[in-house]
Amino acid sequence: MKRKKVFSSLFSAFFALVLIFSLAACSSSETGGKDRGKNKVELTWLVRSDPVVKAWEEKMVKDYEAENPNIKIKLQEVPQDQIDQKLQTMIAGGNVPDVWSANWADSGFATYQGLGALLDLTPYIEKDPDAVEGIDEKLLDIYTIDGKKYGVPILSMGSYIFYNKELFDEAGLEYPPTDWDDKSWNYDKMIEYAKKLTKNIGDKNEQVFGLLNTNHGNRDAWLWGGDLFKKEAYETGDIGEPNVLDDPANRQAIQAHYDLIHKHKVSPTQSQQDAISQIGSPFLTGRVAMVIDGGWGVRSYQPAEFQWGVAPIPYTVDDRRIPMYVDPWNISAKSKHPDEAWEFIKFLIDPEKGAKEFVEMTNETPANSKLMDVWLDNIAEQAGMTNEQLQELHEGAIKYGFEADNHLIRNFSTILNTINQNINAIYDGTMDIDEGMEKLDSQLRSIKDK
Repeated sequence: MKRKKVFSSLFSAFFALVLIFSLAACSSSETGGKDRGKNKVELTWLVRSDPVVKAWEEKMVKDYEAENPNIKIKLQEVPQDQIDQKLQTMIAGGNVPDVWSANWADSGFATYQGLGALLDLTPYIEKDPDAVEGIDEKLLDIYTIDGKKYGVPILSMGSYIFYNKELFDEAGLEYPPTDWDDKSWNYDKMIEYAKKLTKNIGDKNEQVFGLLNTNHGNRDAWLWGGDLFKKEAYETGDIGEPNVLDDPANRQAIQAHYDLIHKHKVSPTQSQQDAISQIGSPFLTGRVAMVIDGGWGVRSYQPAEFQWGVAPIPYTVDDRRIPMYVDPWNISAKSKHPDEAWEFIKFLIDPEKGAKEFVEMTNETPANSKLMDVWLDNIAEQAGMTNEQLQELHEGAIKYGFEADNHLIRNFSTILNTINQNINAIYDGTMDIDEGMEKLDSQLRSIKDK
């Protein structure tokens, strides 16, 4: 009996020690595990290779991880022209990024939503309505399909003419107005300016072209009230019956761009553009005096060694449309951590945190109206323009803006290649306008039938 009591006492003591160590280990796991990096959730954030935005992205990772030590953000940087291929490979393999923007590729939102690659964010937005306060409902509607919201806008920008103020001053030209409804700044006036700004063509070291139009053929058509596609294509995402030959404004637009190159000789041919692009951006290097470009110019032209200004795309017709770009943040439908991904997006769009620093560090035009004054102050200083002038420019661009075609029509990467092959052949003078448009119409119909 005595041995049993001793054994029982020893067993009780041993059990107590085991219990104490177990509780201590459990406590260590719960309180110190996060600090030691255990049980962290890793989110993949896919971004474009862009030196202007890179510093902001890295700061967001650092700041968010500091606030959320249980979250690890993995930046996955992909060159712009490789995003489509990379994303579709990732989607097919089930190895998707958690957070990304579906519009950072030639095949934009409509394509990836159609593939079922985007998570419905409606429950999150309904639970956290304050997260999108200040973002116009019209912008949210762009990414709403059948009542479900699949994206939250990051930015909202139109298209403009950016111009080199030094070259304007040398040519004795007044700066263009900022009112989109001022018809004195029309297409003929732009050509007149471009002729006075064009000089030394043929001298690779001194030549300056008056104007570079970066729009592709369909967006050229918009400027003249035309469209290569029918209205339903933008509503359904399906290319449908092409509109190439049905609207005379389409031919007018292509002719106008062709004339800039071959009649007025103020714009470079493709071979000339390739040549001047070898030393860098044609606008940044002073090889073109004006460029028709998306609003990202206020970001990408920051490194300019001259002061640039911003103007409306000149008046053409009353029913013109201007390309508009509203990029969203998206979460992959197959994300393993959708709740954590939403919290990260909330941080990125917070007008007191990520979104504010996005505007301050990149000059991107905000989707949130609370940040418009920050943007105006930044751009006014760089462009040497008043806040009121820039406000007028922005509001006009949105007034006449139409969301980018590649954002709304599925499989636009293939469609864009088809447009460029034929329209660029016209602009290069290797194909007649009517022949090129008939060929384009035929090829777009073959895409529709696939």
